[in-house]
Amino acid sequence: MTRTLPWLMVFALSGSQAWAQDTTRSDACGGLRFVNGRVELGRKLEPKGPATEACLRHVAEALMARPAIRSVTVAARLPDAERLDGQGLAVAKAAADVLVSAGVARTRVSAVAPPAVPGEPGQLQFAYVERPAQPRVAQVRAANGDVSAGPSAEALKPRGVGDSLYTGELFQTNKDASAELELADTSRVRVMADSLLRLGAIELGANSKRVVRLELMRGSVETVAAPGGEGSVFEVRTRGAVAGVRGTQFRVSAQEDGGSRLETLEGKVALGADQGEVEVAGGHGSRVLPGAAPEPPRPLLTAPLLNGPRGGSFTTPPKLEWFTVVGAKTYRVELGRTADFAASARTYEAQGQAFTVPTDLTGKWFWRVLPVDADGFIGFPSKIFAFDLRP
Repeated sequence: MTRTLPWLMVFALSGSQAWAQDTTRSDACGGLRFVNGRVELGRKLEPKGPATEACLRHVAEALMARPAIRSVTVAARLPDAERLDGQGLAVAKAAADVLVSAGVARTRVSAVAPPAVPGEPGQLQFAYVERPAQPRVAQVRAANGDVSAGPSAEALKPRGVGDSLYTGELFQTNKDASAELELADTSRVRVMADSLLRLGAIELGANSKRVVRLELMRGSVETVAAPGGEGSVFEVRTRGAVAGVRGTQFRVSAQEDGGSRLETLEGKVALGADQGEVEVAGGHGSRVLPGAAPEPPRPLLTAPLLNGPRGGSFTTPPKLEWFTVVGAKTYRVELGRTADFAASARTYEAQGQAFTVPTDLTGKWFWRVLPVDADGFIGFPSKIFAFDLRP
């Protein structure tokens, strides 16, 4: 196996296996996100007024933070009584002028005055055309909490669901935040809290051959790699070692002390460093500490057996309970709005075999539990159950 950048851990897959808000300004719009060519705001934007101008300036800042957007159209959707005789177009042009005065290039902004939706009050809307200078390598599929991306650590900007990511960009999750990325080859990467990931090249060739390169600089990711054709490579790099992965599902953690931890759920991994190499089969984990050889693989802890609740509706926060897993020091409790834990996912640590749901998590939630051993290795997840909290 060719070892490049020996200070990194490399995971290579080969063969056939295989609302974002600006916390300081977004209140002006009630939230803002870019979704499939439309700028979605958290509230309807009135055609005129000081609050409208404040929101327009926030929209301008968000547009300038996304250089891939080549043009934006301001639409003044007004009732006919306010739209005809050029009145509607004048409102749209006035809004466009605010964007320009805030820094958006005049050549990138246009104005239109389409009819209003029957029964709805007049409002401003925005559409955009995104023509990246380079093809995107990933898209934010789900985001919980504050996540950001940019060409450098000093240029990170808030990102949200539907946003595109490009080669060389850094993607960061803050504490108590997480996100799921969908790569150009349809692989999924779940970026855990307090993590920093650099997106490398993603090349798609003939006969399903692909090359995917990611660099985990801090934190943890959980990856489900899409099947690739013969000669495909899937790499996740961290400091400390080099590894060749022949599997489809694995976890990688970059530790603060410079060490790296691998948990193989499916397939096999050749985990190597300057001092040696081991093969880590599915259901096992290994780690590389700074200056040391990879440790012998250890079995991952088995999935916990859940005691309940296995469903039902509650008026007070339920207590989630499970049975002891031998070797577990703590347990990771995951809750999500969807069964794949991509939407509004929350992660908690439990010391014993029970966890009381926080009072702010109302509505329907899915939950599961993963055991964690004394060295931080995360075992297999439990089955998934749900509950509905309706105070």
